[in-house]
Amino acid sequence: MRTHQVIIALVTAGLALGACKSKDKNAAGGSGSGSASASGSAAGSGSGSASASGSGSASGGGKIVLPAVDEAGAKKLIEAWLAAQNTGDFAAYEALYAPKLEGIKRVGARTWRFDRASWLNDRKRMFKNPMTVEAKDLVVRGSAVAATVSLTQTFSQGKFKDEGPKHLVLIKGPSGLQIAREEMLRSDVGGAAAAGKASAYVVMMIDKKPYVVIAADANPDWGDGALTGPIDDVHKLAMMKAPKAANADVWASRAMKVFDSQGKSCDATVGALSLVAGGTPHFGEVQTWDGDPAMSEDGKVWPPADRAQAIWDMATPYLVGELSITGGCTAVVAIDPATTAVVYARQPDGPADGPAVAAFSKLPAYAAIQKEYTGSYDGQGEWAPTPSTEVYTGGGRRFVVVWAQEGDGCGEFGGALSAVFEDKGGKLTQVPGPDGVLDVSLIVDTDGDGAVEIIGKVDDYRMMAGHYEATATGMAPITEVSFPNNDCGC
Repeated sequence: MRTHQVIIALVTAGLALGACKSKDKNAAGGSGSGSASASGSAAGSGSGSASASGSGSASGGGKIVLPAVDEAGAKKLIEAWLAAQNTGDFAAYEALYAPKLEGIKRVGARTWRFDRASWLNDRKRMFKNPMTVEAKDLVVRGSAVAATVSLTQTFSQGKFKDEGPKHLVLIKGPSGLQIAREEMLRSDVGGAAAAGKASAYVVMMIDKKPYVVIAADANPDWGDGALTGPIDDVHKLAMMKAPKAANADVWASRAMKVFDSQGKSCDATVGALSLVAGGTPHFGEVQTWDGDPAMSEDGKVWPPADRAQAIWDMATPYLVGELSITGGCTAVVAIDPATTAVVYARQPDGPADGPAVAAFSKLPAYAAIQKEYTGSYDGQGEWAPTPSTEVYTGGGRRFVVVWAQEGDGCGEFGGALSAVFEDKGGKLTQVPGPDGVLDVSLIVDTDGDGAVEIIGKVDDYRMMAGHYEATATGMAPITEVSFPNNDCGC
């Protein structure tokens, strides 16, 4: 599992007056007010490669040398941010936020997404009662153009307490560093469930090729050679061959059985190992790379090698292995052929499953979103009038996935919720899901213990792929592939 931390990115002066680039609602980080929260890890643990200054060859003027990160300034802002909350000084707290802001709040399994005005209105209510906010595991890395600071936040107020990773983006405003984006990546209320140990590996697509994800928080020293990138995908990625990876001999030409989302299986072989890192940079950082006069002091356009290095420095890399697949499967999971696995394949789309939709609308989480929809946003009727369903069957068992998403937040209503039910002869039993709105690719039991596992991802802009297993205390993430999102969507 990747370490759960806050990520804070610094960008150069002038950004406070810029406007965030808009995104499609399905690609924006977070799923809106009243939705389920994103579970799991923030990309990067603070360990690994240090940032490079001017790696790669620059065209027409030598290497681009990045200014050193303002580590002291970043830590000073975090100290001021903590002090304002712990002393109840809302005016000091408000002054730390830039004119253009996106805030994403998560509490347990619920998510709210705000613009600046609605974020500060929500925070003002929080300031009515004393609170204690603590930060630990603080790490600063990168450069002044794209520095990251990681920490884990603990929040307590009255009888409530939660802990989790947070993600902030900092800009340089007239009065110094200010917060342009703040996101609670995960909220553990009362502690997180322990992860299982099912023997399966998620598969992700990189530059239209399938890769099995072998390890998170990989050691950058395993890499050798030049970076490849930038690779434009959901995020911007950079890759490096990893011939020195631990246990590389175990993975060399290893045979795997892969499955697609319909349950079709194919034979596959693991090829060359690589490290991959990256994320979505703030739009102001991209302006710097492009030599935009509004952001760039010298107007130089960064060559691909320097852009790839900046992208690489955004997070600790994953170790992945390229897959050679026989049979045409669009793989979502890879399993050792010797493992006895049960696959519950998705059935062709049909009419919505009425009983499952009815059970979905009776969930407490659904009722909580409904109350907010009608009480805070003057909504009429059901907040989710037509939920969607998918059916998965195999091994004599039947599962129904139900989900709904309406609106996208940013100060307006936005609700999202999903649930997985097992249909046992007409009786529906909810399968505990991970915190978050699930985009399910496949339901499996890779270790034959009867506890189902979900291959898919939490519907969050950072997430690329995930593997979750049912445990006695809930659905726990075994593996999650995520990359930091430093841009803003409101």
